[in-house]
Amino acid sequence: MKVFTRDYRITGEYHPEWDAYFSGMKPCVLDIEATGLDRSRCKAVLIGLLMRTDSGVRITQFLAENHYEESKVLDAAMDYLEENDAGYLITFNGCAFDVPFINARLDANFMGRELKMYHFDLYRFLRRCTDMKERLESMSQMSIENYYGILSDRGDTITGKESVALFDQYAISGNSTIEKIILTHNREDVLHLNRLMYLALADVPDIHQALARYGFPAAGGRLSVRPKIKSFAKVLRITGEQITDPIAAAYFPDAEEPLTVTFNATSSSFEIVAPLSSHGEDLYMDVSFIDSHLLRTDPDCINGYLILNPRTVNLVSGALAEMYLNK
Repeated sequence: MKVFTRDYRITGEYHPEWDAYFSGMKPCVLDIEATGLDRSRCKAVLIGLLMRTDSGVRITQFLAENHYEESKVLDAAMDYLEENDAGYLITFNGCAFDVPFINARLDANFMGRELKMYHFDLYRFLRRCTDMKERLESMSQMSIENYYGILSDRGDTITGKESVALFDQYAISGNSTIEKIILTHNREDVLHLNRLMYLALADVPDIHQALARYGFPAAGGRLSVRPKIKSFAKVLRITGEQITDPIAAAYFPDAEEPLTVTFNATSSSFEIVAPLSSHGEDLYMDVSFIDSHLLRTDPDCINGYLILNPRTVNLVSGALAEMYLNK
């Protein structure tokens, strides 16, 4: 196995409101190259990872030199994520391909490891939470890069499909030119995905509503939270996934905490239902029982009551989910 690194001077947050949801969590952009799409028999032969540094970002790539070094690549990538304290993953269509592929190959190699952390799949986010699929004929990464005018900046000359055939040649010959072509394709995928995070998220009209629909992290990434107001019933319903260390617990309304809360360890899910009050067209919530400095000092929190809008709905939902997870 070979390891390659390259540094770039790219700084800044993905979106002005991004830190409100991802503060303290280090992002890691991930892309893999495999010998095919069938994760039951094909192998992961190259994993590219991009993480931030003090001066920008660094791309680290783990490349198998033949078809028998898959376990080395997988182990090295998992070690890298742990050693660099990665807080969440960023992929393009990684929910359908990259992450389940890695986990299937970890299992096939009897490695006793699992890639499990909060995962922001830009493809899934744009498809489900924006109108981009109506604007573009194709939702491929290269199509979206072309839409934002950065496709021509790519330094690679092949597709992912062509990379499969090239790796077969590389595994036999070890040709340095083929090696460079494969590495460049993977590196450009990771680098341009990182650029798309800046461009595409800036184009989202209401990032709070979009993240609520997708599911934002809470409790340091242990939870993915999706809130929704049921106006007719005057309740806030918060659902989501327990990503790591799922618990089983249930809480019922009482005089101090008028909420219904269920954490299901078997399904790794949770649900919180909180009553709301209204004044005219405005909805608000009694949050006096929640021990949260962010809530108490929020400009929309007055005398223990939080006026609800897309931003504050997410704020109180994350605080409640974390509070009951840690009870």
